[in-house]
Amino acid sequence: MRAIFRRVSRVGWAVLVAFAASAFAIPAAAAQSPVSPAQPATKQSQTTPEAKPKLNIEEIVARLPQRVTSKSGMPGDMVNFVLVGTRAQVQKALEAADWEPVDPNVQDAITHAIQDVLQHRAYSQMPMSQLYLFGRPQDMGYAQGIPLEIMQNRDHFRLWEAPWLTSEGRTVWVGAGTHDTGFERDPAGQMTHSIDPDVDHEPEHIVDSPKQAGAVKDVRYLAPKDPLLKGLTATGDQFHSDGRVAVIELK
Repeated sequence: MRAIFRRVSRVGWAVLVAFAASAFAIPAAAAQSPVSPAQPATKQSQTTPEAKPKLNIEEIVARLPQRVTSKSGMPGDMVNFVLVGTRAQVQKALEAADWEPVDPNVQDAITHAIQDVLQHRAYSQMPMSQLYLFGRPQDMGYAQGIPLEIMQNRDHFRLWEAPWLTSEGRTVWVGAGTHDTGFERDPAGQMTHSIDPDVDHEPEHIVDSPKQAGAVKDVRYLAPKDPLLKGLTATGDQFHSDGRVAVIELK
């Protein structure tokens, strides 16, 4: 009976963790002023590979938006890295580097959390809120963290397939990553994640982890003409960056 109670308790905790993810829909790096109309949050279809223009990496970095947005157009996380490779190459490299694909919604999260608990595995795929780039929500999301602490302390990022190819015809994925360090209340009184104010730490980790797994062909750091050097989070805290974008070419 005691063993059954412990298992039920673990399932209840798993459900609580998964369900709590839905309470943090506002990204930590969201600011308090809307972006310009140049970054619409309406749904757009992805460009087919045949229709995508080919650009060199410098041209691609020059065209990157500085930040992603919420659906309502509020500025969110800084765009701070690019992956070059097919979807399969991206997924293989991140799996080798111990990044976990996050659950796409709370319903899947609850199901997987219960399954993990019943199979004595730690649940670490808590879903993320949707942020927008190129007029659509992220195509993929990944996270790393200590399972029992992952609600408040985790590395995570979102990826969007870009509307351009490299000059060699390779697929480009644009990423925005931050390191969550805890919880805060925003000016509206809603709970959101606090982040490491040095937002360059996360792309460094995103570079190093697949590199150590032997999945990286080349890494470059490029600065756009108008780099983002600082900004405000949803809680009014400052974050800072050297403005460079990490370009990670996968094998």
